Amino acid sequence: MKKAIRILGRILLGFLLLDLAVVLTVFVYHRIMLAKEEGLLDQYPGQLVEVDGHSMNVCVLGEGAHTLVFLAPSQDTSPAITFEPLYSQLDGEYRTVVIEKFGYGMSEIVDTPRDYQTMVEECRSALAQAGVEAPYILCPYSKSGIDTLLWMQEYPDEVEAVIGIDMAFPEHFRRMGIDTENLKQATAFMGIARATGLIRLFVPDSAFSPLHTKEQVALERALVCRKFGNHNINYDEFVTLPDACDLADSRPLPEKPMLLFLTNGVPEIETQTWQEIARSYAEDPEWVSVTAFDCSHYQIIEAESGEMAEEMRSFLGNLD
Repeated sequence: MKKAIRILGRILLGFLLLDLAVVLTVFVYHRIMLAKEEGLLDQYPGQLVEVDGHSMNVCVLGEGAHTLVFLAPSQDTSPAITFEPLYSQLDGEYRTVVIEKFGYGMSEIVDTPRDYQTMVEECRSALAQAGVEAPYILCPYSKSGIDTLLWMQEYPDEVEAVIGIDMAFPEHFRRMGIDTENLKQATAFMGIARATGLIRLFVPDSAFSPLHTKEQVALERALVCRKFGNHNINYDEFVTLPDACDLADSRPLPEKPMLLFLTNGVPEIETQTWQEIARSYAEDPEWVSVTAFDCSHYQIIEAESGEMAEEMRSFLGNLD
């Protein structure tokens, strides 16, 4: 019996040592890649501007009569690349801008307040620092719809129109629910995955859009391994989200032209409900037009960027 226990102990010790060797190998490889990727990240689109003493990335391309400001979905580690299949079809006719809020893309991870009114002010400051003047066509994707509603309410003269890329509204988040305790635990886990390099085991080329080039995928992977699941984008913004939703719903929306692109939504909400919620905020057909696509919330740019670009041109032509 004692011999069997000793053998079992040696087997378990062997497995433990093997696990430690794997983790150590991954960690060393991760540190080597972080150093190599520093030069690569110099090629990332955009310019860093100073906002409240921190660096925020703003990607500005093209010129035209209208300025399209793209606002990223939650937890996106490379917004300037995420939106590229869409804005690359438009920056020959309009000025296109991608703002990467703190925690996103090449922007810093910060310990400053992450309430939505503060984030709107930071975005306005970043645009000013980059020399991009109002009025803007705000183009929010997903959760940045909340930022957009507050921006419209606080500064209606700055917002010429809104083009919502399956933008989320307050009722969407109430239906989904926000479990901040789970998010806190997930954020801690992702911090460990980034620190050890284990995150690199989960980012093969297939994890990224097939529309992106090899160079773009390399940039995306570099940023995922540095930023994915950081506390700004995975926790801080969700803690303050319920108050932002209540604030947005407590005030009327100014009458601004809106083009809403809808999808089949997210797994937590049925498609019909997802679309009905969006349509309930867009009841006046004089100001709002809606196009629904048969794709998931997370695939709209990959699947429908060509059709969206055409509809955006038509919509913007009617503003002139």
